[in-house]
Amino acid sequence: MVRAYNSELRAQRARESRAVVLAAAIEMFCGRGWVATTMADVASAAGVSRQTVYQQFPNKLALLDACIDHALTGGEGGPVRELPDYRRMGLGDVDERLAAGARWLCAAHERSAAIQHVLDEAAVTDTTAAQRLRVREQNRWDEVCWAVGLILGTRPDDDLVTAIWVLAARRNWLTLVGDRGWSPAQWTDWFVAHARADLASASPAQS
Repeated sequence: MVRAYNSELRAQRARESRAVVLAAAIEMFCGRGWVATTMADVASAAGVSRQTVYQQFPNKLALLDACIDHALTGGEGGPVRELPDYRRMGLGDVDERLAAGARWLCAAHERSAAIQHVLDEAAVTDTTAAQRLRVREQNRWDEVCWAVGLILGTRPDDDLVTAIWVLAARRNWLTLVGDRGWSPAQWTDWFVAHARADLASASPAQS
């Protein structure tokens, strides 16, 4: 029992340490950018040793990648598709499903657009980061395909998925909310209006 307790305690401490490191890294990446953020500075800000950070994340890109995943799920972990707010895209009529999708995406952008933009920045000069960005963008396309399928109740065609994928891009969020000063509610209304037009030619979901 003592050994099991100690093992559980170590695991809990490791999770807490990881959360502190991720919080410090997100703040630093978003405030300083990719180039100016170092693993040593993150360790110092988190109050842990540099060795501890490297034990959890082998390099800076792995740390950034973990920060993005943490932000996307709100720190809850697990598959995004299993989160309750995400699953609401499969409930109700098409308008209700689209509204649920817009709310989910708005919240995801609020949590993650800034930290994901750091990967955009890194990809300009770092070939490994550029490759990771391509993978993440393909994954985002796949997620849009899944979400639009939930909303419509059927597998959407690729042209529709691509249209929504472009509309949902964080670059649009950062431009409209960050640069133009829109509120999240304004962005949500904008997204719904344009997405509804894109969905108009698709078959309605079966309630």
